[in-house]
Amino acid sequence: MCSYFRYCISYWTEKFGTFLREKFRAPMIPYYCFALVSIVIYAMLGSEMKNCRWYDVSPVQSVIGMLYANSGTGLMRWNMPLWYIPMIFVLLLMAFWIFRSKDDLKWNITVFLSSALVAFILCEEIKLPNLPFGLETAIYMFPFFALGKVIGRIKDEFTRKSILAKIAVTVGCLVVGTFMTIGNGQVSYNADSYGTHGFGYFLVMATMLCVGFVSLAMCFPDGVTPINYVGRTTVGIMVMHKFPILFFVGLFPISKKLIGTYPLVASIMVAILSIGMCLAVSEVIYRVCPIVLGRRKR
Repeated sequence: MCSYFRYCISYWTEKFGTFLREKFRAPMIPYYCFALVSIVIYAMLGSEMKNCRWYDVSPVQSVIGMLYANSGTGLMRWNMPLWYIPMIFVLLLMAFWIFRSKDDLKWNITVFLSSALVAFILCEEIKLPNLPFGLETAIYMFPFFALGKVIGRIKDEFTRKSILAKIAVTVGCLVVGTFMTIGNGQVSYNADSYGTHGFGYFLVMATMLCVGFVSLAMCFPDGVTPINYVGRTTVGIMVMHKFPILFFVGLFPISKKLIGTYPLVASIMVAILSIGMCLAVSEVIYRVCPIVLGRRKR
């Protein structure tokens, strides 16, 4: 959820056409490029794994899933994690119209509270179906975008606070948020499942954790170089991390055994190696054809 914040600090001053072109280039071109690659690989593996229930979607259904862009349909098995990108695109379009004419602290707080209320009603009472481009998830996640806008308005003042004040906020929010996770069960954004205690409880829990991590980041005004680098190449990690995971779990059986025996340690190692592989490939793609990652050469 903290990844929403990297989109939230800018002002919405350009015309809608310019905004649409830029935001389509940045997330959606990588989405379609890697979706097509994933569909081809999925179709090739499917011929060898006909008895596996994860390979029961035809190429035509896969293309339909790519165009509809909602993993809840079950037609994105070729690369489920890609659901996040079109959802972000829709969320950005929503934010453009909401924050274009007004963008001050009072308005941002109002949007945060009202969007949280709307998301709660739509999730708990109406229960929206799987909509194109993950529109229903974009609505549920919009409060965190608005929270990013609120933080963007107060970050300068908060940055000037003493390190002890930042540590206090960090520890307090992370302790409360972590405590709230106990007994709430698994949360899955792409499945619109928010745990045992429901969406309202999840909103409070996730808000505490988001504020805690952002406060922790503000303890390092200049950032941490490796983390800054990973943040700048988020798109490459999002569109490609499925491939290293398939390699470790499917083609490197010992990693699956390690994850089963030492779940936390092995999972962290696999995650770090996967991120490293994605970053390495991203650098190559950027130098050869940066548009595939939605970027321009420097």
